[in-house]
Amino acid sequence: MEPPTALTWRDRLVDALRSRGTALFLAGLALGWLLFANPFVDRPLTVTLHNDTDVLIESVWLDFGHGLSQSNLYEGQLRPGERRGIALNHPPGAGFNMKVRYADGESLEFCANRGVEGRRQTVRLYR
Repeated sequence: MEPPTALTWRDRLVDALRSRGTALFLAGLALGWLLFANPFVDRPLTVTLHNDTDVLIESVWLDFGHGLSQSNLYEGQLRPGERRGIALNHPPGAGFNMKVRYADGESLEFCANRGVEGRRQTVRLYR
């Protein structure tokens, strides 16, 4: 009679992958991820501000909110032609209020990007 051969780790791995319990475990993990994971919740709305004028922008105030939260953000000087990216905890398409103050004293207030979808957006600042 021949002695039984020892199972290698590869054999044990193949047996584990073929087992019904492993298949059910992996199916449960996949189903749980599909039901409970939302990879888009934590991604911020990225907005790029462009100063398309030949005047220095002294300040930019952004005011935004949704649901029960309200936030505002202050950005300092933007030189003529400068671009700056900012991240907002805000859903796309909801729009946000902006107040832009130029170095020559002029200021503008407006609602930007209402109805604009996508997590990467642009606001071109001009007069």
